[in-house]
Amino acid sequence: MKISLSAQRISYPNILSVLLGFPLIATLISLLLLKRTLITDLGFDFFNAFWLIITGWYAIQIFLISRVLRSSGWTWSDIGYTLSKKQTIYLVLGYLVFAFSLMGFIELALANSAVDIEKLNSIISLSPKTTTARVIFIFMGLFAGIAEELVYRGYAIQSLISQKLNKWLAVLLASIPFIFQHGLKSLDQFWWFFVWGLVFGVLFLWLKSLTVNIIIHWLVILSAMVAILSVLQ
Repeated sequence: MKISLSAQRISYPNILSVLLGFPLIATLISLLLLKRTLITDLGFDFFNAFWLIITGWYAIQIFLISRVLRSSGWTWSDIGYTLSKKQTIYLVLGYLVFAFSLMGFIELALANSAVDIEKLNSIISLSPKTTTARVIFIFMGLFAGIAEELVYRGYAIQSLISQKLNKWLAVLLASIPFIFQHGLKSLDQFWWFFVWGLVFGVLFLWLKSLTVNIIIHWLVILSAMVAILSVLQ
């Protein structure tokens, strides 16, 4: 994939501010997992509040990357996002219809089956275990799939290539901050996020577009919601 002739080279300070700053903030947010009473003492459910904070941070990332692109003379198409506003609306609506249909199936299955409490307590702690948590998780997944592909594939890879870096090395380097974007969770699942970073990076270079990446990313995120079905007896 080649940089558009109209696109200028993005400076290293801009590249580093995104690829170091964004994962750092995400890691700081994840420290709440070690001090949950900061949220629960206020009377809020921890995971619901935590996912809302994460959702907000993803929305902010999309806004910030748009500002960085504009200041560098780049457009969304220069980082592989070529959908129009109308097409973007259709894409988002398609995700929401699929996600809430999946949630409806899960809710129906839970309502008509016995739940193994022991298994429920043992599944991944960040999987949404309540109806409210699943609604919030769906919106978190919406922003996460878009933000992470825009930042760690489109922007990261293309900005590094603009500095005359080899495209495969750019994919490798972009996969590192993608790991730490996931905060403390990335320490336990380092290779999981690293491999997915490489897969998404190669897919981006191959397809020259972020659309398929975003869709697959959404499906991977929603798979965490499906894990709740494993507790059915």
